[in-house]
Amino acid sequence: MKVVLNRDGSGKVVYNSEIIRDIVDCALSEVEGVIRFPQGSKQSKNSIQIDIVNDGIVIDVSVKLVYSVNVSDVAGEIQHTIKKNLETMTEFKISAVNVHVVEVEFPNE
Repeated sequence: MKVVLNRDGSGKVVYNSEIIRDIVDCALSEVEGVIRFPQGSKQSKNSIQIDIVNDGIVIDVSVKLVYSVNVSDVAGEIQHTIKKNLETMTEFKISAVNVHVVEVEFPNE
């Protein structure tokens, strides 16, 4: 999927959705308490969904968290970091970042 952003009357800027996915993945690595799914796994591939709605982008991200974190705080930090990174690195407007906590990792006893 290609995401097109019209800049001005002189042309357009085209982003491959993988670029956006990579920016989101990078943002997730910046948030403490998030455990990354193994690279190339089915969970990793399905953990980031990108949709264009009207003039904005909606990101759905599924995450795995460390058991000891405050879920609400980490989810808020994920939303803030993804939105900030995408709007800084691209000129897209982010309509929503939906965080789905799908797993919690407990320490081995």
